[in-house]
Amino acid sequence: MKKINNSNFELLEDIIKNLDLKYNQEANQNLEQLKNYWRDILGSNLSKLSKVYNFSADNILTIVCADSYAANELYFEKEKLIKYMNEKVQNLGIIIKDIKFDYKKWKENSDE
Repeated sequence: MKKINNSNFELLEDIIKNLDLKYNQEANQNLEQLKNYWRDILGSNLSKLSKVYNFSADNILTIVCADSYAANELYFEKEKLIKYMNEKVQNLGIIIKDIKFDYKKWKENSDE
């Protein structure tokens, strides 16, 4: 790596060359399938108040909710939702260990 002015800085072009920008198509397809299953389980009315946001490597599903009330109501049904989702996702070869509900990320995700 090239150094600038005898400092510890690295050139941006050298950093970019070392980035691993692999697109994980399988993970993206699984996320899309999780979104579809979520809509199926909740139905059209309730699914308008919540959306699948992320599925982490440690098998935690993050759901964004329209407000804290929706997040709280879904939280009370979390164990049932985990059970129903795991029944649906068996064909994907994944297991959902937990579901987290976040209403603060709704606005940044509402344009989808």
